[in-house]
Amino acid sequence: MADDSPNRVCILVLSGDMEKGLAAMNLSLASLASGGQVTLFFTFWGLNFLKKRGARGRGSFRQRLFARINRDHAGAQRLGRFHAGGLGRRMLMEIMKDKRVEDFRTSLRSAKAMGAKVIACSTTLEMMGLDESSLIEEVDEIAGAASFLEDARGATVVTLG
Repeated sequence: MADDSPNRVCILVLSGDMEKGLAAMNLSLASLASGGQVTLFFTFWGLNFLKKRGARGRGSFRQRLFARINRDHAGAQRLGRFHAGGLGRRMLMEIMKDKRVEDFRTSLRSAKAMGAKVIACSTTLEMMGLDESSLIEEVDEIAGAASFLEDARGATVVTLG
């Protein structure tokens, strides 16, 4: 995607907190609606936004254990603050429904339909013992940091972590 267009945004999603994923989608959709180009790169806990429910880690005992402990997925993230055992998340979801604010996955589908590029970090996948079959269909590619840096060259970079 690297070109000289002044309205390119690359968003680095490091956190799996629900509110950070929603912020990434809000920024993506705003940029796309104004004619911009968007690349979303999900790494470390941010990769949870792209995991299928029930994705299982493979590999060493530590990788499998790590994946089992880290069970968040594309349909269920916790709030970073005010989670309160899930009560905060439920309240936020109710407010979003009342205000007609789309959830993360619906927003991601909208962003994809508008041309956003979605990348899952290859290094994080490998560390967690996951592969392409562990990811939701909205992922365009699996790539490393070098690919993200190439896309980010000349773009506005936003980090949500």
